[in-house]
Amino acid sequence: MIRWIASFILLIWAGMAQAHQPAISSIILAEKADHSWVLQVRSPLTSFEYVIKQNYGENAFATADEFKELVINYLKENIAIQFNGDADLLLQKGAVQLGHETNVFFQVEGVPEIMESLEVNNPSFKGINRNQSIFMVLSEGMTNNQFILNNENQHSASLRLEGSAFVPQESNLILGLFQQTTIPSGLQYWISGILLVVLIVFYLKQKKLLPIN
Repeated sequence: MIRWIASFILLIWAGMAQAHQPAISSIILAEKADHSWVLQVRSPLTSFEYVIKQNYGENAFATADEFKELVINYLKENIAIQFNGDADLLLQKGAVQLGHETNVFFQVEGVPEIMESLEVNNPSFKGINRNQSIFMVLSEGMTNNQFILNNENQHSASLRLEGSAFVPQESNLILGLFQQTTIPSGLQYWISGILLVVLIVFYLKQKKLLPIN
């Protein structure tokens, strides 16, 4: 009986925890072997569908090609990356690979040979609850640090090049795959759920509503 109650509560709690997980996307600026640059945006297809319908209307597209075109235009309008305080990078020749995890690629122009600072802004998925976007710059000889863009930092990062790595100029960003407030969030649901089960079982035993094994 106790095991059944515990399993039932944990099952419910697992569903709640899953529902509260953040929506994760990524934006990667990468240098190719020929020293040209590409930008990759990766996110669940459902996230792209949501933002396209929210911004262009429920009936904005009727075919996959129309949807791809809207995705490319939408990202061009929302993503801004700037090196050394100069003009924003140009995103060209967008291509979309549809799938459960959808990838969008752009050829990029305007990346300087000498990098000193970088500013990125990507509010593309700001309308999605608990959204977070991982930002990375990949280049030969450069440390691949990762930064989180979310509602707390207005989906922006202001970085400077220190040695071979970009580091944040603002204290609200940290290195690593997730922010400090992200990993504990899911973990807290599991810990809280386990504690809740223990407390309920203890209470029922104290009230002699369950047999004591």
